[in-house]
Amino acid sequence: MPFMYELKLAAEESSYTFVQQLVSVGSVADVDRPVCTLTDGTTEFHVMAPKLGLIVEWFVENGAVIENGRAMARLVCEGTEIAVPAAVPVRLG
Repeated sequence: MPFMYELKLAAEESSYTFVQQLVSVGSVADVDRPVCTLTDGTTEFHVMAPKLGLIVEWFVENGAVIENGRAMARLVCEGTEIAVPAAVPVRLG
């Protein structure tokens, strides 16, 4: 049975600026693959998909400030509903 989850930053993360979607609406986000790029003003980070799913909506646009706990995207996943962990940005390079 399909279920939805919202891709959010982990609560302990500081704020970031949204730079770019790497997976568009209607495309599949693979586990541990980057779905978007964020910056803290100095360094760029990738946000990885914590679970395989189809991106059905982005809630943010380029330049938006992402505060901790804010949803960035909505995904639809197959299988039994499970708790999906919040994302922790991974430094590029």
